[in-house]
Amino acid sequence: MTTMSTIDWGTGSYERVAPQLLPAAHAAIAAADPQPGQRVVDVGCGTGNAALLAAQRPGVRVTGVDPARRLLDLARAKAAEQGHDVTFVSGDAANMPLPDGCADVVLSVFAVIFAPDAAASAAELARITAPDGKIVLTAWLPEGAGVEAMRVIIGEVGRITGQASSAMPFQWHERDQVQELFGTYGFDVAVHQHELAFTAESPEDYWDLSYADHPLVLSVQPLLVEHGVMDEVRDRVIEVFRAANEDPAAFRLTWRYVVISAQR
Repeated sequence: MTTMSTIDWGTGSYERVAPQLLPAAHAAIAAADPQPGQRVVDVGCGTGNAALLAAQRPGVRVTGVDPARRLLDLARAKAAEQGHDVTFVSGDAANMPLPDGCADVVLSVFAVIFAPDAAASAAELARITAPDGKIVLTAWLPEGAGVEAMRVIIGEVGRITGQASSAMPFQWHERDQVQELFGTYGFDVAVHQHELAFTAESPEDYWDLSYADHPLVLSVQPLLVEHGVMDEVRDRVIEVFRAANEDPAAFRLTWRYVVISAQR
C-alpha cells in the first residue's frame, strides 16, 4: 500500500500547485519575521516558495531542504533567476544533513504535516533550531471541500486495500497536540488561523490543475486504475468541488489553515 513515506514528491507537476500556496508562505514569513544575520531553514521547501521569500529579507541566510531532487533543481533555478544566494540540500523532515542548532528560524509550509512520523520530524526540527530559535509551520484544518476531496481519494484506497490511511496522520492544526510534541524541546506554541482561496475556470479545471498531476494522486493512481475506479474517483471529487464552489461564474474554493509558531 502507498503511504505518505513512499510518495515521490518530485513526480507529476507540483510546480503547478506551488504558486497557489504562495500566500501561505507570505503568512509564514510574516510570523517568523527573520532578521538580518539570522539563519533560516525551509523544511520541505519544494520549488522554493518560502525559502525565496526569506531570501528577500536583508542579511538573511537561507537553506532549503527537500527529498525531491527535481523540485530542488527547480528551486535552484528560481533562486538564480531572482538573484538570491540560497543553499538547497536533499533531506527529509526526519533526517536532515544539517548540524545541531544551525537555524534561528525553521519554516515548513504544508510540508512536515505530511511526514509519516510526526514525533521523529518534531525531534529533527528541534535539533536544528538554535537555543533561542523559532519554528513556523502551516497546516490545513481538517474540514471543507479540499479535505473532503482527499478523503474520497484516500478512502477509496483504503477500501481497496482494507487498510485505513490518512494524508495527514498527525493533527497539526491542534494547538495542544503540537504543544505536547514540541514542549519536550522547550518550545511554547501559538496557533493563528488564516484562509487561502484557490481559483480556476471550473471545478473540472481545478481538478486538472491541482489534482490530476499531483504527487499524492499519482502515487495511488495505478491502484485506482487497476481496480477500474479512477474515473469514478475523479467524478466524485469534482462533484465535491462543484457543491462547494463559491463562484458560479467560474470556480473558487476557500481553504482554512493555521500558522503554528513555536518559540524557544
